Amino acid sequence: MPAAMTKRILLTFVFFVAVAAGAAPAGRPALVVVISIDQFRYDYVTRFAPYFDSDGFRRFLDRGATFTNARYPYATTYTGPGHAAIGTGRVPAESGIIANTWFDRLNRRPEYCVADERAGFSPVNLQSDSLGDRLQEKFAASRVFAAAIKDRAAILMGGRKATAAYWFDPTTSGFTSSTYYHANATIPAEYNKTIPDSLRQHPVWEQSSFIPAADLAKLTHDPVALRKYKTAREGLGVSFPHPIRTLDALTYTPYGNGLLLGFVERLVEAEHIGASGDAPDLLFVGLSSTDYLGHNFGPDSLEVADAIVRTDRDIEEFLRWLDGRLAGRYVAVLTSDHGVQPIPEIARDMGRDAGRVSMRNPGANVRTFGELAEIAPARVQLEKAAGAILGRHLTDNSEVSDGLILYFEEPAIYLNWRRIAELKLDGEKVKRAYRDAARKLKGVRDAFTNSELLTMLPPKSETEAAMRLSFRADRSGDVLMALTPGYIWDYSGTGTTHGQAVENDQRVPLMFWGTGIVARHFDSDAAPTDIARTIGSLLGFEAGSANSRVLPVTAP
Repeated sequence: MPAAMTKRILLTFVFFVAVAAGAAPAGRPALVVVISIDQFRYDYVTRFAPYFDSDGFRRFLDRGATFTNARYPYATTYTGPGHAAIGTGRVPAESGIIANTWFDRLNRRPEYCVADERAGFSPVNLQSDSLGDRLQEKFAASRVFAAAIKDRAAILMGGRKATAAYWFDPTTSGFTSSTYYHANATIPAEYNKTIPDSLRQHPVWEQSSFIPAADLAKLTHDPVALRKYKTAREGLGVSFPHPIRTLDALTYTPYGNGLLLGFVERLVEAEHIGASGDAPDLLFVGLSSTDYLGHNFGPDSLEVADAIVRTDRDIEEFLRWLDGRLAGRYVAVLTSDHGVQPIPEIARDMGRDAGRVSMRNPGANVRTFGELAEIAPARVQLEKAAGAILGRHLTDNSEVSDGLILYFEEPAIYLNWRRIAELKLDGEKVKRAYRDAARKLKGVRDAFTNSELLTMLPPKSETEAAMRLSFRADRSGDVLMALTPGYIWDYSGTGTTHGQAVENDQRVPLMFWGTGIVARHFDSDAAPTDIARTIGSLLGFEAGSANSRVLPVTAP
């Protein structure tokens, strides 16, 4: 037999053996795992790099494709929009997830981004396709799974056609799903039996020795006198050591990430994720505990420093576990849904301009019978100033119902259009009055009416451009406000938050590692909205927005 024919027969035989064994075609991963670390600023990667172990973040930094200037292009940098952006490759204006919660004008009530009256929680409010949707259209046998501590993180990354999404339910202190999915109820039920052991193993959160004490003093700003501005939630207190008395409290510490990753490993084993022959699977993992503790303690705290290096070890352990199952056959992506602002009092102690702006909604009794003096000072100031522009005289003794703000849901005010009609006021003039008054509030960088955000004229500033990408006429408010860097929306007077079109909130890590991924740092512009399009290109299909990019993560 000729040598060439022998070679062809041998190659054909090898191909069919590979298919029979369930091997994916050469060069294509059997699994893509996308890890989102909630509330993880990019500077954490550089600030704590000397204290990372060899195979967690360093796996990406040293042996993967790292994008050092990745930023969210939109303004509403919250958990819901961020995880929708990661999963769909689309900004809030496209995905419909404009915030964690918005005001439902028709029913005159707040609407949670993953609320579903029929199923409890689902992606019913997500109005765009996802990476997972496109994957399953390309490969009929592919499956999409998502798991996180937060429901909105898992649901919005997984997308509308996810095989299953799981999250931690604080009401039952265990992992769960909803009837929207064809989830295997046995998996969380069995894993939940082991969760009490985690609490017994971690009765207290103490400062680790990963970062030497002398270095901690340089990397953090955590004066004892200012710890009263931290949020003492779930009985954890504001200083080390933090007693952990409940499973809910555990999720507010770095140990919550270990709880989630343990569940993910059980899920991978039970569903044989990544072992479905020539159809690649997709797995989203949301490490939410960094957000919980970050809100409480702030990015300059001892707690966040400790949490970041502990998270590095957790990721290292998880990826090594995946190596044992899928070595050379998977791609990992690491990013975050948003960053975070410093605690304002800490920032001021460091010589920066910072503050709190409260527009919180009054309680039911105040809203019905109260006076303006009983509500948030910034909101009183806004009502008075806008009223003056409109020729309406309001005082501290005026009733709350005399104002024209019906509801506040950051970053927007929703106006009381019934009251505006009763007073026979021009709606556009009312919106402009509240916009102009908002621009004069301390801590407000700019404000826009919804009419301005709908115009086809070019945006006048980067802030306006970012706000347009966050805006949906059917869900957004009437006047949207952007805060000055260092200022946050406030509700309790302690802790910190995010949600602005500023560096600290928009800039996050974006890193790829695994099968076919180059080892290189890129300083060019990038965004987590590029993940879907990039992974789609890697697997041979289109995903994400036409405005997103295919990042150069593979060799030419």
